[in-house]
Amino acid sequence: MARVTVEEIYRGEKYDVMSAATADYLMNGRPSEYDERTWLEMLLVKHTLIAAEKMKNEGDTVSGMTDDMSSSSYVRWNENDNA
Repeated sequence: MARVTVEEIYRGEKYDVMSAATADYLMNGRPSEYDERTWLEMLLVKHTLIAAEKMKNEGDTVSGMTDDMSSSSYVRWNENDNA
């Protein structure tokens, strides 16, 4: 059981979502009905969900996040931001 950062999930040795998504794209390409950016984003979501399941099975958690607070609570929304 380990506490890992979001960066470690995306670029670290254990989960490396970015490499998994890139390898998937290079090995399997993309369906013609999707543009490249959309397909890459879908692969990132796919491999993030795979990593999340792996983390759950191994008892790993994300640093700074606890089960007593919903994950949406960690997202801050600036109502004055018009971007």
